[in-house]
Amino acid sequence: MKKRKKGGRKKGDSGAKNGANGRRRANHAGTIEKRGRKFRARWTSYTPQGEAVRMSKTLSATSIADARKELDALTGAGGLMSAENDLRRVQERLGGVRTELERIEDEKPALAIADAFKAYRASGERPDSGPRTLADYEGYFNHLVRWLKENRPALAELRHVTKADAEAYTADFKINHSAGTFNKRVIFFRLMWRTLSDSEKARLTCNPWEKIKTLKNMATFSRRELTIDELRRVYESATGEMRLLFGIGIYTGLRLGDCALLDWGSVDLVRRMITIIPRKTARHAHGKPVRIPIHATLAGLLAETPPEARHGFVLPETANAYQRESSRITNRIQKHFTDCGIQTKQSQGEGRNALTAVGFHSLRHTFVSLAANRGAPLAMVQAIVGHSNVAMTRHYFHESETATRETVALLPDLAINAQAAETPEERTDGKMGKQPLATTAALQTFYTAFDALSPQERKQVKQWILQQS
Repeated sequence: MKKRKKGGRKKGDSGAKNGANGRRRANHAGTIEKRGRKFRARWTSYTPQGEAVRMSKTLSATSIADARKELDALTGAGGLMSAENDLRRVQERLGGVRTELERIEDEKPALAIADAFKAYRASGERPDSGPRTLADYEGYFNHLVRWLKENRPALAELRHVTKADAEAYTADFKINHSAGTFNKRVIFFRLMWRTLSDSEKARLTCNPWEKIKTLKNMATFSRRELTIDELRRVYESATGEMRLLFGIGIYTGLRLGDCALLDWGSVDLVRRMITIIPRKTARHAHGKPVRIPIHATLAGLLAETPPEARHGFVLPETANAYQRESSRITNRIQKHFTDCGIQTKQSQGEGRNALTAVGFHSLRHTFVSLAANRGAPLAMVQAIVGHSNVAMTRHYFHESETATRETVALLPDLAINAQAAETPEERTDGKMGKQPLATTAALQTFYTAFDALSPQERKQVKQWILQQS
């Protein structure tokens, strides 16, 4: 009789049926071996690191059925543990992949500081700002770039600018600048980082300017108005287009950009009216045209341009220079004020930059101040200069065109003798008889303007005068 190997399976149905001395898999979770009268279980477990560990245990069962139950109990807990370990292992692998992806992504070059403003300008998320405002913003950012190059030379990408960097920059900046200038920069930098926060190229993780506080409860500063004597010095010493530029500023109260870029299409010398939408409000829904009656002195200045040349810009050379680089015109104006003996700067004390006390915008302050001080209704002044109170401007502007003409007529005539203008006296004129000096000067200005008109324009003036009488 042939001997069977120890541990081998017994031939026949009984051996196949109970596997009493063979190996059986229980749901692929382990095996049971019977050696003699003892049952021994073997199974595989896994560590959290994914390493396989062979496990074995002698069972207390006396039958194969009981042995299977014991193995199920052992591998059931082990199975749960194994499943948990599998999940942990998968999570760790995913975490490793994520870390690797982040490392690879982080090593890719992001938006450079030098290219950041170009990206802001091209962003569809930024507010609709005019050319002048964008130019100011670019100047703000360029100042920051220069500071970073000097104080943080290792920084190359915008995402690496930290809150500590922002705090250091603002601490340096506010030493020599006013609260208003400081706040403008902080507010813009917040806006710029916020606009670029969704940019895949920038890959910003925070806004370092968000927690930088603006300066509050600081004394406000604005340009002062000029005296009558200062106005005359500025006006009388100017020549060429500069003289007309100052004349427009003095007698309309318009901002520098609107004066420099005034078009003949906005000037009606027949009806003596300038109609213009200020550039500051032109981009907004509430941007409405303002209509400014032309003062007699300004009418004479404008009439010096021959009728055939009245097309395009009123001040072509000034307009071209302003469009190329507005600072050229601003510097030329400031030099003219200084040459007239007017101090344009106001000191803030040692260690701080002086503030501009007098500039072209002072003419706008002067217009409002002179008109109001001479009895013009404030609503009429607001209608002429187009201040931001739109409801009041619209209501009173359509109220009476005569009122706005009377408001402008209250301004002094800078083309006549200074002493006589301040103490008007009557004089004897051979042709006109006894007339007030101001009236005579106004008529002379009118005649000058009338002579400069074309025959067709003179005809229109005559018809208009007849309609008014």
